[in-house]
Amino acid sequence: MFKWFAPLLLFAGKPEMLLRIAVAAIVGAVLFFGVWLISNIAVTFDTLKNPFIIAIYGVVLLCFFIIVGSVSWLRLRRLSSPAAKLSLPGKAPEIPLPTAIVTKRAAEISRQWELGKQPAPAPRKQAVTPPPAAVSAEPARVRLPARATLTVTGPAYSGKTALIDSLAQTSVNVADAADTILLDDAGPIDANERHLAAVVAKAAASDGILFVVDQDLRAPEVAAIKRLMATAKPLYVVLNKADQFSASDRDTIMVSIRSKMPAGFSPANAVSVTVAPSAVEREIHDARGAVRIELRKPSPDLRALTNLLTHQFPPRAGQQQLHFEADASSGPRRI
Repeated sequence: MFKWFAPLLLFAGKPEMLLRIAVAAIVGAVLFFGVWLISNIAVTFDTLKNPFIIAIYGVVLLCFFIIVGSVSWLRLRRLSSPAAKLSLPGKAPEIPLPTAIVTKRAAEISRQWELGKQPAPAPRKQAVTPPPAAVSAEPARVRLPARATLTVTGPAYSGKTALIDSLAQTSVNVADAADTILLDDAGPIDANERHLAAVVAKAAASDGILFVVDQDLRAPEVAAIKRLMATAKPLYVVLNKADQFSASDRDTIMVSIRSKMPAGFSPANAVSVTVAPSAVEREIHDARGAVRIELRKPSPDLRALTNLLTHQFPPRAGQQQLHFEADASSGPRRI
């Protein structure tokens, strides 16, 4: 069955042949339709038995065949003729350079290549004379020795590290402006027995103890305070986060703390502070009378503690106030 499609494959390989056949088919269809149309018109007029109708029919039919035949012949002739190639403006033929010029150019390129391979001369180093050291007009200040060392301890998460940082930030950072109080962070007391023994030993080697709490004393904390007071070092209880209690509740907690302290403890050595106060809402009235609410964080309140330590460790003659510093020799900061 496929052998009947062989001529079609032959025509498919030659597009111009297919185009010719298509043009011939279109011409034949136009001729057939024209003859049919003109014949129908002629038959209509022939019914009138007029000789002029026959003459007109012959002339129209002759003109139709001449026009269609001419167009078809010209179209088929154009398809049969080879396609004319468009002549594009070509480039001018390159003229080879003379041998002398090529040789000279090759020598210049080789010379530049050789020069490029040589390392560039290193720049000469100029001797730089250091500027003369500035002579200070003021005599060097001698740092005073530490006035005392206080061991800071208490239960975990009571704010011991924050208290040390706040005291150091409120101090005057001048060596001869005040005596220096070193604050040694010994860590929490609610750890194992070995750690508690190390805290007690460190407290025994210091000049005083800051025991920081954030609520009323519990039984383990009272027991740790008794061991710390056995070192015969002054102990100061600091109630932190006092802003979280109302005035009446804060006074009640302070009374309870003083009542639970062992014999020999001075009630004046228990104070309350606010190291990191919580933000509070404030009503702000502008010039137009509008009221807006803003959250503002108050400043830390350490006056009770600083006054107590200044009374216990009065500055030396000629000094104005105490200077607090974190003891860097105590190792990493603890909770």
